[in-house]
Amino acid sequence: MIIDLRYHVVSLVAVFLALGLGIIIGANLGVSANPHFEKQIGQLEQTYQKIRDDQKLLQASLQVKDNEIDIANQFQKAIVPNLITNRLIGKRIAIIRTTPSVDFKYAKRLVNLLRQAGAEVTSITTFTKTIDVADAQLKNEILDAFDLPATEVDKNLVQHVDNKLAQIIVNGQGSSQLIFLQNKDLIQLWGDYNRGYVDTIVFLGGSMNPEGNHQIDIDQPLLEAFYNTRVAKIGVEPSFVTESYMHLYQSKCQGTVDNVDTPPGEVTLVYLLASGKRGYYGIKDTARVFIPEFKLNY
Repeated sequence: MIIDLRYHVVSLVAVFLALGLGIIIGANLGVSANPHFEKQIGQLEQTYQKIRDDQKLLQASLQVKDNEIDIANQFQKAIVPNLITNRLIGKRIAIIRTTPSVDFKYAKRLVNLLRQAGAEVTSITTFTKTIDVADAQLKNEILDAFDLPATEVDKNLVQHVDNKLAQIIVNGQGSSQLIFLQNKDLIQLWGDYNRGYVDTIVFLGGSMNPEGNHQIDIDQPLLEAFYNTRVAKIGVEPSFVTESYMHLYQSKCQGTVDNVDTPPGEVTLVYLLASGKRGYYGIKDTARVFIPEFKLNY
């Protein structure tokens, strides 16, 4: 809105200059200033002044709104620890970041949030790209690393690999196969993969561009692989992603949060994990409710 007003002001100034220039030229030529022009200039001056006054009022109003938003943000950040502390004691969680399109810092923020709530977060596994099953050399190396017979995996190589990865991550016993996939730039490892079982997997998805949207190639087979492990699965994404994974996550997970980068989303995630209930929360069209009904104990 401020930008539009600036355009109006610039346009009016241009009109003033044009009219003024016309009057000056006319005066220099010995022609009296047109009274109609003088009247127009007077009206334009009044309009210009009104626009400036309106702009000042608008800027003051926006400043008030900015202050209100700042206070609301401070309140949310202050209240979150009181809502989540010790809510997840005993929970053991691994995070699966299914695309590097969402910055790694959001995965680390999830780790900090869940640990603050009392959970033990063992690892963050990032899937950087899909397996190129047409690459004969890579395929043979994967078959050898995962001890898979070629006759059984011609069409299901990705699913076989994901099934094995799901077992490794859930059991928390580590494996040289993780290192192999990392060396092939297929995954990135963070954390300790030898800390025993986990009972919950948090999928961090969403993409910032269509090229980074691999939910069918990466997320779907992974979700199916972890389904067989019977662990709890929650799908989350930041509010700002342009390619949402919520439809897929809602079909495969017991709960979703589409604004996990915000304080309401953080609290909602902890609630979902603590309660074990189903729910699809957030601010997007796919959400059923903004936030769950919290029961506070004072």
